[in-house]
Amino acid sequence: MPPGATLRLALALALCVASAGTAAAAGDSVTTKTYERLTEVQELMGEDRIEDALTLLREHADEVKADTLDEALTLQMLGYAEMAAERFEVAIGHLKRSLALDKLPETVKYNVGYMVAQLHAALGEFEAALEFAAEWFETLAEPTPTQTMFLANIYAQTRRYAEAIPYAERAVAAAERPRESWFQLLTAANYELERYAETARTLRRMIAVWPANASYWEQLAGIYVLLEREDQALATLRLAWLQGLLEKENSIKSMVQLAVARGVPEHAGRLLERALEEELLPRDEDYVDMLANAWVAAREYEKAVAAFTEVAELEGANDALLRVANLHMDKGRWPQAEAALRSALDGDLEAPGKAWLLLGITLAEQAQFERGFDALRKAQAFADTRKQASRWLDYARDMRRQHTWRARVAQG
Repeated sequence: MPPGATLRLALALALCVASAGTAAAAGDSVTTKTYERLTEVQELMGEDRIEDALTLLREHADEVKADTLDEALTLQMLGYAEMAAERFEVAIGHLKRSLALDKLPETVKYNVGYMVAQLHAALGEFEAALEFAAEWFETLAEPTPTQTMFLANIYAQTRRYAEAIPYAERAVAAAERPRESWFQLLTAANYELERYAETARTLRRMIAVWPANASYWEQLAGIYVLLEREDQALATLRLAWLQGLLEKENSIKSMVQLAVARGVPEHAGRLLERALEEELLPRDEDYVDMLANAWVAAREYEKAVAAFTEVAELEGANDALLRVANLHMDKGRWPQAEAALRSALDGDLEAPGKAWLLLGITLAEQAQFERGFDALRKAQAFADTRKQASRWLDYARDMRRQHTWRARVAQG
């Protein structure tokens, strides 16, 4: 049976028999035989003898007079017994027939309707469940938080989120200790309606009660991004990280990307380096490349060089060494740039023309003009670097003329 159904069944059975007893005492159409038979059935069900109870009920159903309270109560009990046997569709049929007779007392009738709603919900038939649940709920003078949340859930299951939210909020406010699933429903409903500020507010409450649940921190950060509050998104992920909660690859990646985007790449580099060291992220070319770019943005050139060199080793290709060469060139470290480029040209490259172009520039800057010209002519052989190489050849020739002139002047 569904969670809590055993308790609900016991209460419903007690109500059923009490109603029969009251009616019998009042001298209306309920017969003593029906009252005694239903009492016997209740005892059998209390002993978990469901099939024996059903046999007795079916026999009695054939004996009762049609269109009477006897028949309504017998059908009601048949529904509860079939529910106990987890034959929910059969149970619904009996309970609806009982309601259709319109003989049950009002309080009993609405509780039977509630039971029908629960059975439809258990079968995933939420539209049918809502038909009974909404009517039942209106009869309650002081609905409990659990009852209120039941209706909220039915509305949510039928994607009527705007109607679900007020009931969920009412249940949460009324309960001394609201269930975690209630907050989850409230969060999901607000999110579906793109009410992101309300979603964030609920998630903050959830984090306050269940701070060890990493998914709530991650969801809150995601909502802050949707609200274009990236600083708060980064702060949220960082707090989760510092508490040792952040372990999902995508969340750590998001935190690093946010740190770079918000202008704190050094922080991003440290976070990523730690995540790689602690094996929270795979040390593959993608993440090491991300690390290298974070160090570049943070102007940590030595760390960037080391990371790009590692990328080249991980990829089994040497294109990352071109980034190493660029970093050295930015600092005017021409011999180091030349070494990186020669290493790159010793292996496979996706852009060999670029490597020859950079090598030509590097050699020219070191006044190694003939070797530089040779490298630039090789760069001209590639379509993607032909124009640049030609311009640099002209520039390098001017550099050689100036270099020669300065050398002659220096010699007197």
